[in-house]
Amino acid sequence: MKFGNIKRQHGRVGGLDPLLDRIVGECPYVTRIIPGRIKVRRGKTQTGLFKVQYPTPAGLKCLYSGTGTVQEVFLICADEAKARQWLLDAGIAAREESGDEQ
Repeated sequence: MKFGNIKRQHGRVGGLDPLLDRIVGECPYVTRIIPGRIKVRRGKTQTGLFKVQYPTPAGLKCLYSGTGTVQEVFLICADEAKARQWLLDAGIAAREESGDEQ
């Protein structure tokens, strides 16, 4: 198994590379990063926002918002809970807003 790799075969949204380099270089729980699909968004999107979406069998699915685009990012993790907490503590991932609506 390869450790500390970012798949660079596919395109990435502008501004994402330095963030991925930081994650793979500093987070002890992430072993590999696979950038996924890029979707074009209309209207206002918050640029440079990295959000953990949900756990997958191999780790975490995240979303990164660029200018008018959103890219899926898959983090391959040994421990997804610790990786999620590291992303939050490092200030990389946005904290989720409370979904308690009445």
